[in-house]
Amino acid sequence: MLKVVDIHLSSTVNGEYVVLQNQGLTTISLRGWVLTTEDYTSADPAQRAHQMYVFVDDVQIKPYARVVLFTGCGENGWYPTTDGKPAYVAYWGRRDRVWSAASRLILLQPICNRRLGLPAEVTQVKV
Repeated sequence: MLKVVDIHLSSTVNGEYVVLQNQGLTTISLRGWVLTTEDYTSADPAQRAHQMYVFVDDVQIKPYARVVLFTGCGENGWYPTTDGKPAYVAYWGRRDRVWSAASRLILLQPICNRRLGLPAEVTQVKV
């Protein structure tokens, strides 16, 4: 199961990122997981969509592997980290910060990945 393990707030969009880790014992697909702010529960639909990142790549995340979501621009893929372990790095491609202005992050887990819908469980993390 993916969990938020670190939030790096920054005054610049390229320095802001969130680290997730598969803390389960099985490999999981990243496709369908959603990271969003508290606006998910309170804002109008257009605002919700603007504050929501959906992982669309069908990347397999092994147990204890990490996923880093940068708010700014870059190229998605596996990259080595300072501890020598690879992390899957995804880039949102935004021009403005998201996490630094949020009071909560919400990680939505897909229950099924049928194309008709993606029901989700909610995990909330205070920033």
